Amino acid sequence: MKLMLCLVASALLLVSSGCVYFFPTATGIRAASGLDAGIPSLPYYTFSKEELLKLNTKMREYNVPVTLADTFETVYGVKLEDFNPSGYNEQVFTNMTEANQSFHKILKSKNIPDADHYFITTIDSAREEGLMLMAAVFRPVLKITVADKYDSSIIRILTPDNPKFFRPYQTDLLGNKLDAVYGWAALPVDSYNRQSRQAVLLTLTANEVLRKEPKPEYWEKEKKWIAGEHMAVAAEQDEAYCEFLGVKKGFTCD
Repeated sequence: MKLMLCLVASALLLVSSGCVYFFPTATGIRAASGLDAGIPSLPYYTFSKEELLKLNTKMREYNVPVTLADTFETVYGVKLEDFNPSGYNEQVFTNMTEANQSFHKILKSKNIPDADHYFITTIDSAREEGLMLMAAVFRPVLKITVADKYDSSIIRILTPDNPKFFRPYQTDLLGNKLDAVYGWAALPVDSYNRQSRQAVLLTLTANEVLRKEPKPEYWEKEKKWIAGEHMAVAAEQDEAYCEFLGVKKGFTCD
């Protein structure tokens, strides 16, 4: 959290409709060693062509392992300079299978060992309220036997062919440890509904897992989220930015 706030503290604030958005400055990027703001920073970015290019320039300047340009070339087969954020032919993932196919392309392009064992996972129990809990994990096996996420009396045998595979699982049915969480965030679902936003999300997530800094606090947040306290989890994360910045409203504002 401290590193995350270092980046936010030196951000250029852009206020729209009472909510806060930011674009990281060079000082902020350097202070946080590149992208230490991680996945939670996604709702605060703006996504104009100019800002995407500026962000990519800073990533390169500070030797971030995966830049936006890397993501665009690897996932979409286009140069960032040629991308039109307001275009009509956007390439977007529509489910977690597609999201992880793109994610794995990025990791494989960087020759990451066991790239297929890193996953973007989601808890979508609050989707109707416009929120998603996302976690980037390393899973040591690709076939798991687990209790259902929402009903522990149901036992599931899952592989990547099943959408339920792309939920986080702390342990298997026998209590063996499964997922190591390397990044997580409560996100508004509309914060990744466009190609430009998905590209930033994939880039942020790839850099998070490459740092391999465990985030074990995720499991407590997930428990609260599934129990129906999703707004409390989102607001707590949002408040960490807003309080530090001295502003009153973030993405959980009305």
